Amino acid sequence: MKTTIRVLPSLLAGLLLAAAPLARSHSVWIEDAAGQLVVRFGEPGNEYEKSPGHLDSLTLPVAWRLGAENKPEPFVVEKKSDHFLLVGAPLAAGAAGETRFPVFQRGKRPASWPQFYVRWHPAGAPAPEAPALTLDILPAGQPGEFRVWLRGQPLPGAKVGIEHLGTGTGTELTADADGIVRYAADKPGIVLLVCNHKEETPGFAGGLRYEVLSHNTALSWRQP
Repeated sequence: MKTTIRVLPSLLAGLLLAAAPLARSHSVWIEDAAGQLVVRFGEPGNEYEKSPGHLDSLTLPVAWRLGAENKPEPFVVEKKSDHFLLVGAPLAAGAAGETRFPVFQRGKRPASWPQFYVRWHPAGAPAPEAPALTLDILPAGQPGEFRVWLRGQPLPGAKVGIEHLGTGTGTELTADADGIVRYAADKPGIVLLVCNHKEETPGFAGGLRYEVLSHNTALSWRQP
């Protein structure tokens, strides 16, 4: 007997990242709000998911910054009405985190288990020495260069969506053979780079079987 989790069609379409550019689909990301770092869930540039509602479907994010000797120092994370607060996270330092959405299935498509990874990297800050997320996007050294990583290795051909929150503008790029995309932000505000990678890796989560692991990552910063 097959058991699935049902969610609203609009949210399903966004999570599947099938019908819209990556940056316009449902994502999870970090942004600064009222002097604090928060994790958002929703369609970038539009309304955020809230609690009670689909925000409750995400696991409480695990989030951290790199401390001495590049060891992760975890943040306390609190759920609010339309975000998760990274308590005490400084705006001028980097932060990263992970969360998950329950297994779901749409029609006859294979059941999927979405994984979300988030990274905040302040403009002008030194790039981390190495990726720390299963699917990660990091500055690549040269201005305007970013590399997509999967399990610590560059991901050639990755599709990267780019969104300037609040401007209604976005685009999509394809990584080269070294996992590199090139984009120079020319507008102030929050910039968001997102990437999705699916793997046909069957398993179980919360007692439900899935056929596809859906990895989703977001790199964000505030452009001066």
